[in-house]
Amino acid sequence: MNEYKTNSFIVKGSYQMQMDKKQVLFDAARRLFLEQGFKKTNIAAITQQADVAVGTFYKYYSSKEEIFYEVYQAENETAKRKIVDQIDERQSPKETIKQFITTIIQMSKQNPILAEWYKNTAVSQLIMKHDKDNWQNSLVYNFLIKNIQRWQETGEFRQDIDEETTLALFNALVVIDNHKEEIRTDNYPYVLEVLADMIVDGLSARK
Repeated sequence: MNEYKTNSFIVKGSYQMQMDKKQVLFDAARRLFLEQGFKKTNIAAITQQADVAVGTFYKYYSSKEEIFYEVYQAENETAKRKIVDQIDERQSPKETIKQFITTIIQMSKQNPILAEWYKNTAVSQLIMKHDKDNWQNSLVYNFLIKNIQRWQETGEFRQDIDEETTLALFNALVVIDNHKEEIRTDNYPYVLEVLADMIVDGLSARK
């Protein structure tokens, strides 16, 4: 084996080792966030769970918040795929959106990592900061666009309200969800569901 090939092998091996360590840290953090939540998990516990030095953690992540966001994003993408797969799009727009929102809320409650969005203001602000301009690339956005177009083509949605305005109304639900702590109610999920119903009712074509 010549020197170039030897050096190339070493570089590739070193890169793989680095990726393996990052994955070990990610997996350890995910387990702890699931078991004990964001607040009770610290960097020392993550590195102990991963069996690596604390210094190794900082080679890949600058803070607990950064690794949590990465874990949250992975959980969120998995959940979105499951949600979109579960939706029965043969239903009426109102039933489709109701199932969509209900499934999101239920899945969030069942997953302690996703549940942090609803119970921890600091975490939701962290996620909002990172996701401010990313939602248009999400499965949720694509799901809404596809169905809004279909419902307008089939005459189930009003023709006098354009696609951009219709999408903006659903986007308003995202904005409200981002400010949920300012809505003083003990039954926020129900409020969100009722508001979604009212939006769909307003968009629906009168027969």
